[in-house]
Amino acid sequence: MNNRFNLVDEPWIPINNHPRVSLSELFSTPGLKSLKGNAIQKLALLKLFLSIAQVAYTPSDDQEWQVLGSLGLANTCLEYLGKNRHLFWLYGEKPFLQKSDLADKKTSKGESLPVHVLGRDYLPDLASENDTLLFESQREQELSDAEKAVFIVTLMNYSLGGKRVAKDVPPWTPGYAGKTTSAKGAPSIGNYEGYLSSHILGVSILDTIWLNQFTRAQLEKYPHWKQDKLIPPWEDMPTGEDDNAARMLKGSFMSTLCAMSRFVLLQDDGIIYVEGLQYPSHKDGWREPFMTYTSEGKVLWCNPSKKPWRNLTALLSASFMGSNSPFDCSQVSLLLLRARKARDIIGIWSGGLKVRTTAGDTSVKQTDDYIDTELFLHTDDLGEPWFASLENEMLGLDQLSRTLWSSVTRYYEELGSKKSPVIDKALQMFWELCERYAQTLVYVCDDQEKMQSLRRLFAGYTNHSYDKYCPNDSARQMIAWARHTPVTHNYISYNSKEVPLAK
Repeated sequence: MNNRFNLVDEPWIPINNHPRVSLSELFSTPGLKSLKGNAIQKLALLKLFLSIAQVAYTPSDDQEWQVLGSLGLANTCLEYLGKNRHLFWLYGEKPFLQKSDLADKKTSKGESLPVHVLGRDYLPDLASENDTLLFESQREQELSDAEKAVFIVTLMNYSLGGKRVAKDVPPWTPGYAGKTTSAKGAPSIGNYEGYLSSHILGVSILDTIWLNQFTRAQLEKYPHWKQDKLIPPWEDMPTGEDDNAARMLKGSFMSTLCAMSRFVLLQDDGIIYVEGLQYPSHKDGWREPFMTYTSEGKVLWCNPSKKPWRNLTALLSASFMGSNSPFDCSQVSLLLLRARKARDIIGIWSGGLKVRTTAGDTSVKQTDDYIDTELFLHTDDLGEPWFASLENEMLGLDQLSRTLWSSVTRYYEELGSKKSPVIDKALQMFWELCERYAQTLVYVCDDQEKMQSLRRLFAGYTNHSYDKYCPNDSARQMIAWARHTPVTHNYISYNSKEVPLAK
């Protein structure tokens, strides 16, 4: 196949309120604000840009990083892309992040590998053969080369586990016994529920790349990455599942940014789709800087019913509490204070895809969904007093939700219903209403006067949710409603700086 559609030159990267851009346009246009797409597409693209940045130039320490700046980093990336343009063809003899010999590979029965139709790009996987079509977007449709490029990049770290890969494919590496009929999910998606990923957000895409770049000093904090050569897969593609390049990639820092979880090859009429490298899960010790985890090995999962803004204190705790923090997200804890010195405003982005896994098959069903949230912080305000105020206000909101839960529960118990689905709906409504003012809460949490009016608002949401799901139409309902109405005056009147809420 002839070389065509070079990612350095052709527009393929989706941008909010802007036409698609090429890699060279991305790194030469400081005014591009944010990426367009779903949460994992944004994550996969940012990780690709970071992997290009890390291989183009990795500063030795924060001082060198500060001198480099976002424009300096962009120039080094442009120089790298210019020298290595031949490695970024979407089609050709060495297609980008694809295995060129798949077209010649045979199954154990001597048959050619099947070519699957690429009909949708909103999930990092192929459609199941027995999919029920509910929406027009589920119908197979021809994707543009730009959409195919985003799909390929997203697959590598976020492909779903399952049986949709080609079957009966002998291993490339002689003696390799790891192939299964159900391909393992990609390392960054999470093999069970979907990892919650977080990173620092800048005022532009170039700013975000620069703020999230690791230095050699930061990599040396991790023994397994201390001597990492930072070789991306497009420079040294694995020839098999367990050759030298594959083993190096599976244990490298680069694999957290650009893995090879699927061996694929684009064809004119679709894609050849085979299981790639198998990566460990968090239970086997997999860690990447975007994940939030505890010293006991527990991780924060994507949970559409609990939006990430409610976990903000957990994400920030390592930056302000050090070793006393119960959680750590390296992408935030290692880089937040550095970013604070460089920018007046920074953001915290959190998101991912909630999935469910049954018998090795990962799917998106029922209440599963994408999560994509961002909150901005004034860096002048950041400090231990501000964090203590934020933590206490969040504890106050949690206490309000428990008060609501207790009130609704006792209301229905009095009416003879010990369990009612409306309890969860009332809590969901409360948190959705509070979410409207999450950004305001972050800005004013250490301002007692402004928080006073915000607490009244949140207390009002408690009563509003209670009234919505606890009717008072009949006499019995009126008695139960009055008896169990949430009591919120203590929450409204407390002084967060003088009388901390009990945990």
